[in-house]
Amino acid sequence: MRNSTDKQMIGRIGYSAMRRLNGAFLLELLRQNGPTSRAALARLSGLTKPTVSSQIQDLLERGIVVEEGILEPDARGGKPSKLVRFNPQVGHLVALEISAAEIRIRLSDLDGEALDSEIAPIHAERGAAHILDSAIRAVSRMLRRKPGRREKLMVIAVAAPGRVDTETGIVIEARNVFNWSNVAIRESFQRAFDVPVIVENDVNFATLGEMHFGLGRDVPNFVLLRLTTGIAAGLVLDGRLYRGAHGTAGEIAHMLFSREVAAGVIDPRGFLESAIGHDRLRERILSADCGASRTVASGSDGSRELMQAMRIGGPAAATIADDLQSNLTLAIANIAAVADPELILLNGDLFGFVIDQVQSAVEHIIPWPVRIAMSAHGDEAVLLGAIGAAQEFAHDLLCDKPSQFASDSSTTA
Repeated sequence: MRNSTDKQMIGRIGYSAMRRLNGAFLLELLRQNGPTSRAALARLSGLTKPTVSSQIQDLLERGIVVEEGILEPDARGGKPSKLVRFNPQVGHLVALEISAAEIRIRLSDLDGEALDSEIAPIHAERGAAHILDSAIRAVSRMLRRKPGRREKLMVIAVAAPGRVDTETGIVIEARNVFNWSNVAIRESFQRAFDVPVIVENDVNFATLGEMHFGLGRDVPNFVLLRLTTGIAAGLVLDGRLYRGAHGTAGEIAHMLFSREVAAGVIDPRGFLESAIGHDRLRERILSADCGASRTVASGSDGSRELMQAMRIGGPAAATIADDLQSNLTLAIANIAAVADPELILLNGDLFGFVIDQVQSAVEHIIPWPVRIAMSAHGDEAVLLGAIGAAQEFAHDLLCDKPSQFASDSSTTA
């Protein structure tokens, strides 16, 4: 029992550390169970009633929990018990996604409930400084809309394109329409807002979104493929996001499917991305009579035009669909052969046109079951994953615990 080991644990890790651990444990129980009495918390946690009472009093004084409601005694009698619950309004979170044509921003409470949102158009060709300045100004506008938002801000999570060093918050490289190299996103946002900033690859955040809130829940091994201007995969292995030795696991843009291509000049973006990235498919649409609009918004990745062309049909659209299907089939077959996931999720509207054909083709190539499905949340998966990561970080901040997302530069509160 936990009670019998309290003194031993305190001796090993220290009283202050033990209080933090106990507080974190009780807070997690409240987040999972909703309004709960102190006596029930003692039973659920295995902590002594005096320990629970002391911890809850501390959380009440800090505004992290609030008293709400009364639990009436059962038939055996006794006194009514006050219920306590986690207070998600004690802090705010910002999730932000940088895409080729726009920045999407969401403000939420600590339960992940959306409080506000904004979409800010950008022009990727103007460079990283323009995009970061636009993002910071958009977040500032959102925080100014209501009093107290800025003071309650605890964590910002940024979903960025390209290869990301999550320890430093730097985008090492983002080819395609961005052409970024060593862009210090965390430093820019921390300088502007003075709160911890998580920076992660957008596909990894989309994968976390599906892992916690979508079809990847309770699936210990799955892969998510996301197609926008670029294409990449997020891998969950044994229930954890897998980043690889260099943080580049899932960079399937660089997959090759023929010896001839390997022997030639390699596109810096990678063969697969140069073949089926939205901007490359857009170029093919605009050079052919696909029935799509020939007017493409500046900075757009061409997704709307692509979808229009696919719906209208025609020879050129059919050719694009065939190319997408064949490249996607080979990519999924290779992933299945290497990682053997239980599920492969496709995130991207264009995938909906070819998923059935891809499933059949993969079944022909791979002699074991490979389940393929469309993402449950689509574009929302990225912000969901970002909010989830920010929630976990904020929980650790409330409990004064080191976060798995923490780094030397992200400890400013």
